[in-house]
Amino acid sequence: MPLDHIHQMQLLKDLLEDHDSDAAGTVAEYEQIERTVKSLLADGSIDESFKAVLMDVYEYGQKGKNTNRPESHIQNHRERLAEWIGLLGQISE
Repeated sequence: MPLDHIHQMQLLKDLLEDHDSDAAGTVAEYEQIERTVKSLLADGSIDESFKAVLMDVYEYGQKGKNTNRPESHIQNHRERLAEWIGLLGQISE
C-alpha cells in the first residue's frame, strides 16, 4: 500500500531530522529522499508554493548522494535542514 502525501512528508521530515541530529547520512537515505520528493512532486495535492522547497530538498539529496564528504555536506546545510524540518512538521501534522 503506497504512502499518502502526509506520511511521505513525515518520512521526509524523519530522514532530515536524522541527518541533522547524527550529522551523517547514507547513500540509501539520500536516494530515499530523492524518491520521496519525486513522489510528492507528482502528487496533485501538493501546494505549488511548497514545490520549490521540495526541489531544494531533492537537490540536497542529489548532492549528498554524490559527495565524498557527507559530514561537510550536512554541516553546510544545517540552517536549511532546520527550515525544511519545520515546514514539513507544519504540513505533516
